[in-house]
Amino acid sequence: MSVDVWAEVDLDAYRANLLRVRSRVAPAEIMVVVKNDAYGHGIRPIVGAAVAEGVRFVGVLDPGVGIELRASGLPESVRLFAWLFAADENYGPAAAARVELGVSSVEQLRRIVSTTDGPRRDVLPRIHAKIDTGLGRAGARAEDWPALVRAIEAEARAGRVEFVGLWTHIAEASDEEDSVSIAAFERAALEVAPERRADLVHHLAASAASFSRADSRFDLVRVGAFGYGIAPGGGVSPASLGLIPVMSLHARVVAVEGEGDDAVAVLPIGTADGLLPGDVEGLEAASGGRRAVVSIGLTETLVRDADLRVGDVVTLFGREDRGEATLQEWADALGTIGEEIVVRLSSRIERRVIDGG
Repeated sequence: MSVDVWAEVDLDAYRANLLRVRSRVAPAEIMVVVKNDAYGHGIRPIVGAAVAEGVRFVGVLDPGVGIELRASGLPESVRLFAWLFAADENYGPAAAARVELGVSSVEQLRRIVSTTDGPRRDVLPRIHAKIDTGLGRAGARAEDWPALVRAIEAEARAGRVEFVGLWTHIAEASDEEDSVSIAAFERAALEVAPERRADLVHHLAASAASFSRADSRFDLVRVGAFGYGIAPGGGVSPASLGLIPVMSLHARVVAVEGEGDDAVAVLPIGTADGLLPGDVEGLEAASGGRRAVVSIGLTETLVRDADLRVGDVVTLFGREDRGEATLQEWADALGTIGEEIVVRLSSRIERRVIDGG
């Protein structure tokens, strides 16, 4: 870990984003999504901040992460939700840790029941049934959905599982496609017996859809990127959504090569640290209120600024209100999305948590 490269994680900004999203989607609750080590920000401080703000649902993607969070002391009043499993998954540890499970098929349900029938049988697996509404990211197909619902209901009546949720992913590609997905989800919910349906938490939307469409919110929305102040791109910036970037990436100049107007400053960070390769138009960093063009190599990033000196700090991406290049600008220049950049950053880069609250 180099002392000359670090990422600042601003928990005040994260809290402000949660407040912004919650006010937008109310009365729906929010599930904060912390996959990929909280989008590269560090899962422990992010979850701690969210729970302190009263968030009751955390989406972990991987059940092992949920188990670790529960073991760290996360109370059972905070509901953990996982949806990515191996074909030969042993669901016992997740069920014992009260990690709720996204279920897409009768076969998966059967494996859940068979692998949780053990010494912690008093802790029933908690099931969220998933229907595929068009994205194709797991979920039961429409023709298989009634059988999955009947199977879960039967296992719940037998006292082998708790049926607690209905969910899906949508593409967020167009209003028309999302309308089709929302309608399909609403039809799918009608397969559940009315007396049971009222007790289930319904969730479909992630960050973008939850902001733009009230009909996508249901009981709960899954908030990943927007919580971290990461916009979806396509001309939409965090500031236009009232969001604040939580992470800023900094590096100290370790050498200056060349002289005069040809001088370039060397930063000790490159693609080996998770940056995407880039020597493209529009890729800039900032120092002392000045912007400068950068190019990214394997272990070094070069900044074309003749005024930089060894020891100066350069912000590769940060906040628009401070005149810094933003994560969105970097994503646009590199032809990607903001979340890909932050989740790729190496764990060797120190995360310095800033917490004024």
